Amino acid sequence: MTGGTVSSKLFLLILVLAIILIPWGTPKLIILVHDVSPVYYPYIENITALIEEYGFQNSTILLIIPNHAGKHPISKDERFVQLIKKLEEEGYKVGIHGYDHIGNEFLCNETIAEAKLRAAREELERAGIKYDKVFVPPRYEISTQALKVLLRNNFTVFLKGKVCYPSGDCERIKEREYTWYAGRLRAKIMLVIAKFEFTHTRGIFVLSIHPKAVNYGGGMDFLREFLKYAKEKEK
Repeated sequence: MTGGTVSSKLFLLILVLAIILIPWGTPKLIILVHDVSPVYYPYIENITALIEEYGFQNSTILLIIPNHAGKHPISKDERFVQLIKKLEEEGYKVGIHGYDHIGNEFLCNETIAEAKLRAAREELERAGIKYDKVFVPPRYEISTQALKVLLRNNFTVFLKGKVCYPSGDCERIKEREYTWYAGRLRAKIMLVIAKFEFTHTRGIFVLSIHPKAVNYGGGMDFLREFLKYAKEKEK
């Protein structure tokens, strides 16, 4: 092997490592808090307190289930309603996360999708909660017909790996959830991966969180360290 060949291979190796390791920049961070309902009230309090500590409330969308499991209409829970209103005053946005979150409820036809969307909006209005036209179907599952209904009603819809706008245009995004009932060791490993993926993303980076799941094990430690890291990258 000649010296020129060795030098070329070394240069290529350095170039590849540089591409992999050097951050691409700081993407726009969006935090989606799924399953926001009276069922998870104390968990939501803990999560939002941590988000506020690092000043990311303006980047966070609270995805409300208007009538969780068909048994927890938000308009009947004044404590929950007051919490959401307070959080909105602090800068959080509210989106809609299905109607009752039973199964893949938006794998349905247009008629059912229209009825469920109408029921969800009416429940939010009964509760006096303002909401943005942002929708995430439970488990990201949605039929083509149901998606058409949402876009026709001027909703922006977050799906797995993409976001679709009322115009019908869809944009690919990086969406990750690292804290699904993660033990302490797994949470530490996930933090390393999350930091790398965050700084190697262009455009939008979506961090998904589920109440109770993130409050388990090392989830909240992960969230604290990741938010701290993301805040530092903003400077």
